[in-house]
Amino acid sequence: MAVKVLFALYPLLQGDYRAVEQALSTLEASGVEHRVYPTHTELSGEEEAVFRALEAAFKAAAMEGATVMWALFTNACEAKDPFRRPERLKRFPPLAIARKALEGLKAQSVLDIGTGTGVFAEAFASLGLFTVGVDPRSDRLEVARAKVKKARFLEARGESLPFPDQSFDLAFFGLSLHHLDPIPALREAARVARRVAVLEWPFRQEVALPEGQTDLREQEEGPPLERRLSPERLQVLFQQALGSPPVILQEEDFTLALWENPQGI
Repeated sequence: MAVKVLFALYPLLQGDYRAVEQALSTLEASGVEHRVYPTHTELSGEEEAVFRALEAAFKAAAMEGATVMWALFTNACEAKDPFRRPERLKRFPPLAIARKALEGLKAQSVLDIGTGTGVFAEAFASLGLFTVGVDPRSDRLEVARAKVKKARFLEARGESLPFPDQSFDLAFFGLSLHHLDPIPALREAARVARRVAVLEWPFRQEVALPEGQTDLREQEEGPPLERRLSPERLQVLFQQALGSPPVILQEEDFTLALWENPQGI
């Protein structure tokens, strides 16, 4: 069985960190997957290997003096990532969409707003761009950090981005703008980037199939029609937020709106 453990070591002699150093060195030698944070360490893997690594780390620390260790065990089996289901990736091919969003733009950096588990951030990073993904959900960001090593991820909301003006070449909303307050989110995106791209679901009601028939694409989860942003609605939102409409690219399975900052360089 796979487990995940959050644990920390505390030497009883305050200020003596040799015990912690010994524990981390032993953990490093164990080969068990782990990440060290300022307040604790996370360990994950098969149950027996994790228990052996914890025992060895505690014994190594205890050789330096009295030591206390706490540990929280959880099931490490991850739920399937809804953003990476094969049918969703087929419908919204990340690399092809990333290239469409960048077409004609000499870009070196991208901000992926509402990054989720980093699907589109991974595509942009694979093209050699400095990529940052932001999302308000820390659980999704943890998955993104584990799966996408070439991008950076930060907890933040699209309506209030913690970046200076014109920090990026492209600000990208990958199926995320309809989850946000669109006017302030678009204004923030235009403040930090010289191009804004919005990927949106096609504005159509998904067809209900007759009983007994299955079609993965038709059963794809997505927002109801009233939550989706139609091309016409996107035009209005950009006009209200930024003073000019976007260029709309319509494909069978998605809509992509592109807007250029007239003051961008």
